[in-house]
Amino acid sequence: MAWAVRTDAREEFAKRLEGLAWCWIDYHHPGLPLAKVVNDALAQDKVDVLVLGNHGLVVGAETSAAAEALVDEVERRLALAPRCAIPPDEEALRSICTGTAYRLPKDPQCHSVAIDPYSRAIATSGSLYPDHVVFLGPGLPALDQGENLRISTSRVRADGRPHPAAMLIPGLGCVVRKDASDGAEPMLTCLALVTCRLPPTARVRYLTQENEHALVNWDAERYRQQLTASR
Repeated sequence: MAWAVRTDAREEFAKRLEGLAWCWIDYHHPGLPLAKVVNDALAQDKVDVLVLGNHGLVVGAETSAAAEALVDEVERRLALAPRCAIPPDEEALRSICTGTAYRLPKDPQCHSVAIDPYSRAIATSGSLYPDHVVFLGPGLPALDQGENLRISTSRVRADGRPHPAAMLIPGLGCVVRKDASDGAEPMLTCLALVTCRLPPTARVRYLTQENEHALVNWDAERYRQQLTASR
């Protein structure tokens, strides 16, 4: 994912996946639009590895063991060292959450996206992949310096939608809404793991507002969230 969201992704994959039967596919809305493009790509060539822009990785093989080995090989070739971040200030975060509908996340890895300045800049500039939009909402807001979380979240949003599933507290860590879906926190961890592997020189390609709107208003995702909630 840390490669698939970059504007130079196709060129980098061409170098790093040389010798593998791979194919790059630009971002398409999940479901039928993406399935049609994938089907066309598979019909034209023998492809074992599909890299979906701003979306993820798909591999195919004759056996599950061969598929797993192929995933391992792709991951080895694309490996990126993560940036390290200082530990979160959990005491400060608990104090900030007092009297609000927010809490600390269970996974401490989440916090790096708020603590590391570059990771935070990426996260607050837009959405990188579909599931982020589905489970966390478009983009990810950060609390302004000196802003009170309790006062900020006590205001009713003009668009009638709930407050963000997660918020970044710059330099301190992340907080998650207590009623956030089960998928929200894993997506926050995912965001931290992706952004910490994007170097400061990388140019990032974000989903467009049209992409985000299509995901937020997609009946299939609403149904999937209902199923998740019912479980």
